[in-house]
Amino acid sequence: MTPNERIFIGTGEPIESENKMEFRLLFQGVLLPSGGTNRRAPEKHEIRKTFHPQLKRLWSVQRGLRHYASYVGAKAIGRPGESSHTGGAEKFVNEGLEALGKNWNRAGFNFIPLVASEFTLRCRIDVLLLRPTETKYIFEQGDIDGHLKTLFDAMRIPKDAQEIGEAKPAEDENQFFCLLENDNLISEVHVITDQLLVLPNQREVKANDAFAVIHVELNHTGGSPFNRWFA
Repeated sequence: MTPNERIFIGTGEPIESENKMEFRLLFQGVLLPSGGTNRRAPEKHEIRKTFHPQLKRLWSVQRGLRHYASYVGAKAIGRPGESSHTGGAEKFVNEGLEALGKNWNRAGFNFIPLVASEFTLRCRIDVLLLRPTETKYIFEQGDIDGHLKTLFDAMRIPKDAQEIGEAKPAEDENQFFCLLENDNLISEVHVITDQLLVLPNQREVKANDAFAVIHVELNHTGGSPFNRWFA
């Protein structure tokens, strides 16, 4: 069996390396297909919760994102300009993240998307998706596009309370970090699917098990004053 590459969308324009931010998100667990009337809101939010701590750490260690949060925080408390002299002081960063979260409040959650329309970022996503592909699992799994819809919906902030279900913010979710404001902000997607043998730390594979490595590349396109923080 050989890997199956699927290219879904693309602009054909390369992302310039000198302005590029890139990182990888990981997912392992149950991945159920969605589509039509089966929205799978609870399942998508559970996957969203696995991306949250990874993106939270990205905002804490990536210098440009810390400086952007610091800038927003200094402005929010009426001290604009000070953040440039602090190197992203923690008090300004925390104030900035709190202010950003209020912009995308949904059903008690303060979401912070990394890719938002105001940032004019180009976003390329490469997905390596491993699933069990034996014949006996075909009908349980559903089609590959349904799995990708679940995964991509979980990367963005919910559109409304119905997409969150009954979930409430956990203790470490005062600000909830997501990759995307909206999935229409993705400029290019490449997907490679291959056989999942077994998930790490498991003894056997189940029909809807999945392991995904999501490589994200961001490039600012100009025209926004925020772009200097994403270089």
